[in-house]
Amino acid sequence: MNKIVYFLLVLAVIACGNKTTGKVNAADSAKENDKTVAEADDDYVPQRSDYSFRSEVRTIKDDDEVRWDSIIVYLADAKGHTLELYSQAMPLDTMNWQKGSIGEIEEEDWNFDGIPDLQVCTGPMNGFGNYTYDVWLWDDKAHQFNQLNYDCEIYSPKIDSENKCIVSSWRLDDDVEIVRYKWKDGKLVETEREQMSYSDLVGE
Repeated sequence: MNKIVYFLLVLAVIACGNKTTGKVNAADSAKENDKTVAEADDDYVPQRSDYSFRSEVRTIKDDDEVRWDSIIVYLADAKGHTLELYSQAMPLDTMNWQKGSIGEIEEEDWNFDGIPDLQVCTGPMNGFGNYTYDVWLWDDKAHQFNQLNYDCEIYSPKIDSENKCIVSSWRLDDDVEIVRYKWKDGKLVETEREQMSYSDLVGE
């Protein structure tokens, strides 16, 4: 009889031990779930089509005088990750110019790879326009935007997809200068420059 009681006690202890070992702490479970989500998030590779954009223009003042406008472009991918790109408006004191275009975002294919890149207007250089832009090219291998650095200033650019060139136009009074650029060894190179009058250009 004593052996039977002893045997039952041993079984009870083993059963309790198994229940204790199998108990899951809620906090630990949450940590494991967070870890799983984080690991899945780490595997996420953003595609160009995942991104949406918005811009914000911040006017910096000193003694009530406008010193410059800074531009922040916010990029959000499909997972809600946000990146920030920074630009500075041109010219530094924009009080005399039309500021409505500063910070405007356009998505044009600057390098003609079939994937839209990103450009943000940094403002006009004078009262005739001559808008300047900061440009970020999409790198489809690295899955990221890289800022385009070019030696010359490209004003009011137009993307000529048919001829695969970037057309820059500068106006001062009735004088207009048009410059065309093409890609060579990963850089924009001037290929053509011409002068004309604005009145001839618009047919007045």
